[in-house]
Amino acid sequence: MTAPPTRRPFDWDAAGRELGEKFGEYNAVVVAGLDPVATGRVAVALARAQSGHRRVAVGDLFAESPPIQALVHTDDPHGIVDSFLYGVSLTKIARQVPEAGQLYVMPSGTEPPTYEEILPNPRWHRLSAGFREVGALLVLAVPTSAPQLEKLVAATDGVILVGDSAASQIPLARVIGSVREPRQRPPAPILGLTQESGGMSRGRLAAFGGIGLTLVAAGVAAWLAYRPLAGSVPASRKEPDCAALAASGHPCVPKPGQPTVAMTPDSARSDSTRDSTKAPVVVPSVPAVANPGDSAAAAPFAVQLIAENMQAGAILKLQQDGKNLPAATFSPVIIQGVRWFKVVSGAFATSAGADSLLTRLRQRKLLRDGSVVRLPFAFRIDSGVPASAVAALVPTYIEHGQPVYALRQADGTAWLLVGAYESPEQAALYLESLPSGTRPVLVYRKGRSF
Repeated sequence: MTAPPTRRPFDWDAAGRELGEKFGEYNAVVVAGLDPVATGRVAVALARAQSGHRRVAVGDLFAESPPIQALVHTDDPHGIVDSFLYGVSLTKIARQVPEAGQLYVMPSGTEPPTYEEILPNPRWHRLSAGFREVGALLVLAVPTSAPQLEKLVAATDGVILVGDSAASQIPLARVIGSVREPRQRPPAPILGLTQESGGMSRGRLAAFGGIGLTLVAAGVAAWLAYRPLAGSVPASRKEPDCAALAASGHPCVPKPGQPTVAMTPDSARSDSTRDSTKAPVVVPSVPAVANPGDSAAAAPFAVQLIAENMQAGAILKLQQDGKNLPAATFSPVIIQGVRWFKVVSGAFATSAGADSLLTRLRQRKLLRDGSVVRLPFAFRIDSGVPASAVAALVPTYIEHGQPVYALRQADGTAWLLVGAYESPEQAALYLESLPSGTRPVLVYRKGRSF
């Protein structure tokens, strides 16, 4: 009997380097996990990836994470705890790592961190601002079980979660990445006859027959439940397949300025009036993009949460879950001549960021299916908004049914945006529903979620 093949250990360093290569726009991040070794390896690898072209300090709040402690080449035991509790200068506890570019290490200190006292300290806000002013990066490794972790995360640009540990106290909007070890799926069991049995007993045959009949009955019931009745929408509320429509010559979005009612096989039947009774959808003129030069800096990737056939359903989704979702909004689309409302969340420069949000939403059971989508455009209704005003402004819009969200810009202010669209043609569908009194401008989405 041959031994099963051994499983190659997960490369936490490679995962950290991959993240680090995409973190040029960040200045202070928290790397949180339960395992001090895996978390430390990700934090160090991320810091090394950035230390080749700017100053990076990696801090240990684990009470000696081995990968971070291995960077310390001094007998001086002082560290972060001594700086926060006893006033030791940060310049004294930050030691440059030999032959590692501009990488510095800050050990835990002479005693374990008192998280309840250290993590909520307002000094973290000043430190983050200082690193931002000089274009440097602060990386802090900390256990996800640490009390007051959300206060530390709020003082930085966000958190990277390592491993399968949950951090329910942290808002999803503050999760900017995650690193998890892939799980191997167990082999599927093989059902069949054994040599000892020589066949299947009548009792087993009867049992399988009963199961088969049950499955058939369940299938018939499901077909009846999801059958598209006249004037109704399928209970699954899933939008039609745009790719299949395109292959058959039925576009999802009509050309600008041309009223279109797309005909499908269902709508041609005499017993279906779902589409034939709909009024034609007229698309307004296509707006011009105000910032074409920002296309390279756009944050186009998001997670599609659900597609509602009524705007009221999309509004309800935002009002119920919007506070737990970063950059949540909805946008109308025309599918088979019918208007749908897709609810989406997030604004990321890379698909990896949206993948991370998708994983977190599934872990917190806020999403069953979902998918990563590319939506580079939005309507900007205001700019230069102070960051301190965002928390009050956005909920006010959402309470009035307007899918407004904010993205933080490089100068620290915010853009207020509405919707997220695949193209200017799709964006034109929402012009008629924009908040009254606003002067919307179609732009490439850019910036980071609050």
